[in-house]
Amino acid sequence: MLFQGKDGELRLYDYGNDGTTYYMKVLFCEMNYDGPVARPRTEETLIMDRGNFDSNAHYVEGNDEPRYAPIPITFSCRLADTVNTRALADWLSGATNIPNVAGGTTRIYSFDGVTSIDGNTLPAFRDTGKQSYRVEMLWDGTSDIGFKSDEVHFKPGESKITESAEGLTLSCNGQVFGDVTRITSFTSSVSPFRAWY
Repeated sequence: MLFQGKDGELRLYDYGNDGTTYYMKVLFCEMNYDGPVARPRTEETLIMDRGNFDSNAHYVEGNDEPRYAPIPITFSCRLADTVNTRALADWLSGATNIPNVAGGTTRIYSFDGVTSIDGNTLPAFRDTGKQSYRVEMLWDGTSDIGFKSDEVHFKPGESKITESAEGLTLSCNGQVFGDVTRITSFTSSVSPFRAWY
């Protein structure tokens, strides 16, 4: 059986420095998730003797930049006039204190500077106002398949709302700074984020 978009679910996670990691389920997805399945490897250059391939031919590895460069990720969703969906725009704007169901605010903690690639912990963003999240996309099937992208930053100016007769569509454009790994289930021991407005 083929996987179908309707069987997929996307979640955003904060880091949870206060002891609770929150996630937000992205509802009303337009089924147009576009994200990486792995990080690129470094470049390899073949070195030969004056252009001749012989027993001395060998590869040299290029610099690490391709391995650590940000990778684009995009998706969009319809916004509904119900709980949770408006809060998504707040998360993507980089806000840290988001209104919650109790009438107060919930602190959302950034993922930057806490994950690693090849055993190297990534540094925190120079701009302390930048927020990053974990994005998990999972398709349900006989054998579930999904991907986890760490340290995803959504530039506020690149996420847009488009109006049409059918409703409001939020288009999200981000960059994956952390690692990308395959998953078969969502991260456990987390709490759903509940917005009150």
